[in-house]
Parts: sequence; structure tokens; C-alpha cells
Amino acid sequence: MFKQLVLKNPFQLFLTISLPFLISALVLLLVQSSLLNRNFEHFALQMIYSQQQTDLQNTSRNVQAMAQSVRSVAITAFFDDMIKDLLYSDVAEEEYVKYQKKMESYKNIYPFLQSIYIYNGRNMYTVPSEGFVFDRAGFPDKGIFPILDDIRNNRSHSIVLREIPNVLSGISTDAPSKIHVYSYLFFDTQLREGKVSEAIILNISEEWVKQNISAADEKNNRIQIVDASGRLMTADPDRKLLSDMNNVDYMKKINSLKEPSGSFRMNASGVDSFITYTDTGVFGWKMVSITPYTKILQEISIMKKKTVMLVLLLLAISMLIMLYFSRRLYLPVKLVIQNYNRLESEQKSEFYNRKQQFLRKLVQTNDFESARSLHNAFQQYRIALDPADTFRVLLLRIDYYSDFCSKYNARERDLLKFGIMNIVSEHLNGHHKHECVEVAEDQILVLMNERAGDDSEHREKTLLLVQDIQSSTSTYLRVSLSVAVSELFEALSNLNFHYLKTVDLSDYRIIKGRQAIITEGSISHRNEDFKYPQEQEKELADALIQGKFSEANRLLGVMIDHASSFSYTALNSVLIRLLLSVRHAVELLESNHSIKVNFNFQAYLTKLQKIETLDEIKSDFHALFEHLAQELVAKKDNKHLNLIEDVARIVQRDFANPALSLDTVADEVGFSSPYVGKLFRKHFLVSVNDYINQIRLTHATEWIATTDDTITDIMLQSGFSSRSHFFTLFKKEHGLTPSQYRTMIKKSG
Repeated sequence: MFKQLVLKNPFQLFLTISLPFLISALVLLLVQSSLLNRNFEHFALQMIYSQQQTDLQNTSRNVQAMAQSVRSVAITAFFDDMIKDLLYSDVAEEEYVKYQKKMESYKNIYPFLQSIYIYNGRNMYTVPSEGFVFDRAGFPDKGIFPILDDIRNNRSHSIVLREIPNVLSGISTDAPSKIHVYSYLFFDTQLREGKVSEAIILNISEEWVKQNISAADEKNNRIQIVDASGRLMTADPDRKLLSDMNNVDYMKKINSLKEPSGSFRMNASGVDSFITYTDTGVFGWKMVSITPYTKILQEISIMKKKTVMLVLLLLAISMLIMLYFSRRLYLPVKLVIQNYNRLESEQKSEFYNRKQQFLRKLVQTNDFESARSLHNAFQQYRIALDPADTFRVLLLRIDYYSDFCSKYNARERDLLKFGIMNIVSEHLNGHHKHECVEVAEDQILVLMNERAGDDSEHREKTLLLVQDIQSSTSTYLRVSLSVAVSELFEALSNLNFHYLKTVDLSDYRIIKGRQAIITEGSISHRNEDFKYPQEQEKELADALIQGKFSEANRLLGVMIDHASSFSYTALNSVLIRLLLSVRHAVELLESNHSIKVNFNFQAYLTKLQKIETLDEIKSDFHALFEHLAQELVAKKDNKHLNLIEDVARIVQRDFANPALSLDTVADEVGFSSPYVGKLFRKHFLVSVNDYINQIRLTHATEWIATTDDTITDIMLQSGFSSRSHFFTLFKKEHGLTPSQYRTMIKKSG
């Protein structure tokens, strides 16, 4: 447990110690974050609801105050004598100024008033305006008259949102021509023909209402006012004034709720929103606040991020502290673990080695102790075999063993062989009791129990298991195995005999090939019909001596293939005699051609014992024959070069002799004229006679240029016997006669 805790290095110790804490902290963080998220969201909604309810109530109070103020202004004006004069009597034109100032005083006292109309059934008195008195036909705000004429739908103390002409549009260039106002209607109950005969109209500024609403719009929420008939009474980015809101989803839900105020979450104009509403208590208006849900959770998200960052920072600091103490803790513990591992490894290694040594002794000798001692030894080494049961042995040989040794070092090879034994155990467990023994560098012996019974049936099952072992070893370890399978035997005392027999059986890999499964029934033991092919051996030796290496290769293949159809013993004897024959041929070649071939009989014999397949044996012999061929070619080329050099040397020496020719040169070197001529032309690309003339002409040209001897003397000294032949060759070479050439040289000098 302690070893598992500490593991291999400080970092693993740190992980072992901190991992439970880290997992617990992360789980706690996730659970707490989930709970806090829900609580914070609920809390935020409550806070937003409270805040919006407060804002709506404040706005409602402003509207109520406005309504009370407007009502108060209307009643006060109605009982004002001067206003009564305008309502019920005709006023002289010279007194218009006095009445106009009176109306302006009402407007100036109440800032929410945009304008005031007094209507007496015939004339409309209005401030502010360009004029003061208008009849129905000349009054610019003609939209007021349909309202006054429809008393059934527009009662006293009601308010109507409408659009009127802007009296400032002609004064200020930036002023719009039309503006919206909330017209408060107050009129006497005396009616004529269902029409209002006298009325006070107070136009409330839309800007004043909008400012009161925007004062509550500090959280990116929108506030709407909807009247009793479902019309929008305030400006909104998504809808126009007086839009019908009855078919809007959130208004349907508000209208369906019986509570005067409340809140809910719903999609509004494609945005997930939190909606709060309340009844203003005046004019049948409802106040609706719409806030995007993301805005509500924005503060929560920021708070969550800060909390997570803080927790992660604390976790990181904790991890660094734990890592520091883990390193400090590991240093003294490391020594304890190393000692523990060393002792454990030594004990395991010693036990494994002693067990392997005992099994090897059991396999390789016939020296058996008593049955009781054997039983005690099996228990001591925890050997799974039953000495009283039937046995079979499998000999696993590693293919491509030379490549295996070059690719892996000794430790890696031991690990791979241990891996092979593990694969064997995985496949045999549940089928056979067994033990694996390393008996040689490239061999692993599997000693296994089998139940007594039909050997052929058991052998078939065993062969299937062997195929699985070969496949798994190739797949997982990239190692190829050949397997020799023994017959069943009953007594453990016969183990050495069957082991040696299986080793001999495994030698048939050279015939069967790699990854072969070799059994007694799959090989040939014919020896009595085998006759050594002495005639073919003699033909092979003669072909080598004569340099006929293709024929030698063919004969070698025939002899090896013929011997492989018999027993391994026959094949082995043929290979050894072939080596002897090749050695004899090599010695003759070395003697006849004065060459030295790198052929060591003992080294080849040792190498032969390690070769795994017939193709490799043939390939090795072919390589030897090719080497012999190359040596002979090289020797032959050297002899030709020496001959050519001798010919050139003779020509250089005797060029002044008129009798010098191919025949005289060939006689001196001891070869025929055609052979010398052909060989010389092959290397110099000119004939021997042409080469003689070239040398003579070179010397003649030099003497003509450097001496005052006559042309005839120079011709004779150069070896030319014919004047015409000399002159023809000279002019062909230099384009001038010898005399002309001498004259040219002297002039240039």
C-alpha cells in the first residue's frame, strides 16, 4: 500500500495525495455553484421584481398625481368666473387679452400642460396659439371635434391620446409639425343632441409623461402604458403609439391574470424577458415593464466568474503548496521505496532464477530425485504441473534471431522472452497446467500436462492453441515464432528424451520455413533411399573452376531441393559436403588465377548452423559464387591492363625501327596478333599500326621544329621508310608539308 501511494516520482506522490482533495473540491464547487446559481437567480428575480414594482408604482403615482392635478385644474377652471364667461357667454373682442392671460396663467402653473382649450359650442378659445378665438371651421386642431361630438365613447374626466398641430412648428425650424398629447376632457352634463356644448380640454405633454417613465428606465428595461381598450399610450422601439396590444402574448397573459400587479418570464419581441406589470388606478391604464433576462443575470454572471476565479486561484495556490511539500516528503521516502523495491526485485529475481534453474535441470538431465523430493520441489517453486499426469512439450524458437539480437539489447531480449511466456500462459490457462522454461537463447520450452486419451484429438486442440500463440506474439510483440510439438508421454523421467527429440524436430524449420508448426507427422524421416549426388557435386566443382557460376547456382539448388525431400540429417550432410566441395574449388581458383578469395570453411560451417531457411542457404552460396566471379573478372582485367601497357611500352621504345608492326609486337608479348590487336583497339580505340604512326609522327614534328636536319633524315630517324606515306600523314595531321611547317615555325619564332 505504501509503495502504491508513493509510486515513482514526487509528481505522482503529489497526484496521489491531492487527487481526492482536488476531486472533492471540484465536486463541491460544481454543487455549490449549481445551488448558488439557482438561489442567486431567484434572489435576482426577486430584487428585479421589487425594483421594477417600485419603479412602476412611482411612475403610477406620478400618473395619479398628474390625473389629480389635471382634474383639479379642470374643476378649478370650471368654477372660475372668467372661464365660465368663455363657456357660457359671449366675450367682447377687446377683452380677449384679459381672458387669454387668464388661460396662460393656468398653463404656466402646471408644467405638464401643453395647451388648454375652452369650447362653448360655437367658438374654441386656446392657448398657446397664433390666435385666441377660432370657430369650428377655422380651428387647426380639427381632431378634437369628433371626440366632443361622440359623448357616448368620450365621457367627462376621460383622457385621449391623439396627435395635434404643433404651434411652434412655424416659429422653430427644428419643431415637428405634429405632436402627441394626452387630452383630458371635462364638460358640463348639459347636452344637446348627444354633443358636448361646453368643454374644457387640457392637453398633457407626451414629453412630460415620457420623462416620468424614463426616470424609471435605468436598468435597460422598457416601460409601456396600455389603456383600458388595449392601445399603447407610450412610444416604444418595437411598436407605434396607439398600436393594438390585445394580441401581444404578454398582454394576453396580463389580461388573463386577475391580480392588479405581478411578474412572469416570457418571450417578448423575440427576446427572453422578465415582465412586470401594475394597474395605475387611473384612466384604466396599466404599466408594463419589460427587461431582457440576460441583463438580469449579467450581474450574477459577473459574480459567478469572480467566485470561480477566486476558488480556482485558491485551488492553484493549494496545489502549489501541496506540490512543494510532496517534493519535500518524497526525498526521504524515496530511499525507503528504493530499498524496498530492490529487496523485492532481488527476491523475485532470485526465486524466478532458482525456479528456472530447477526446470532446466529437470529438462536437460535424467538425474531425478525421489518422488517425495520431486513433490516437495514442485511445491517449493510453486510449479503448476502434476508429475503423475501425461505430458507434452512445445519448443518455441524465435525466427529472424540474428535480426532480433541486433535490434534489441540483452535486457530488451529478456523482456520480450518474458512477454512471450506471458502470452503462452494467457492462452494455455484454463486448458492445461504448464510451465515455461528458457532453455537456450532463441528457445523457450513449454512443459504442459494433458489428459490421457486420444492423442490425435489432443494434438489438434494443441495445434489451434499454438496458432493463437503465434498470432498474438506477432501482433503484440512483433516477434515471429516457429513451434515444434512433441508427442504425448506419460513419465516425467522421459522428459529429457522427448526434449532432445523436439529440439531435433525444430531443426526442420530450415525446410518448413519460419512460423512453421512442426510435428512428427509433418516431416519425412527417409534416409534409406537417399544417395548422395556425387555426379552433380563434380559438375558443380567443375562449373566453379571454369567460372560457370550460373550453372553452379543451378546445380546447388537442385542438390539442396533434392536433399530437403528427405530427412534433416540427409540435408545437413549434403550441406557439409557442398561446403567441402566449394572449398576445394576455391583453392583451385586461387591457385590457377593467383587470386585470394575470402572463404573460411569453419566460419561458413558455423554460419550454416544458424541459418533458418533453405532460401537463406541458397542466397548465401549465391553470394559466395558472385564474389568468386568478381574476383576472376578483376584478375582478368588486371592481366589485360598489363598486356596493353607492355604493347605501348614496346612501341615507344622501337618506333624508329621501320620493321616495327603488330606482328613483331605480338611476338614479343607472347600472344597472337588478332588477340593483341583486338585488345589494344578496345582500350585505346585505335589499331596498333595507327598508334605506331602517331608516335613516329609526334617525334618527326618535334624534330622538324627544333633541328636543322633534312626532312629525309628526320623521316628515316622517325621510322618511316616511304617518303610519300610520311608526307601524306604529315599533311593530313598539320595541313602543311614538312617544309612549309618548318618555315611557318621559324617565322613565328
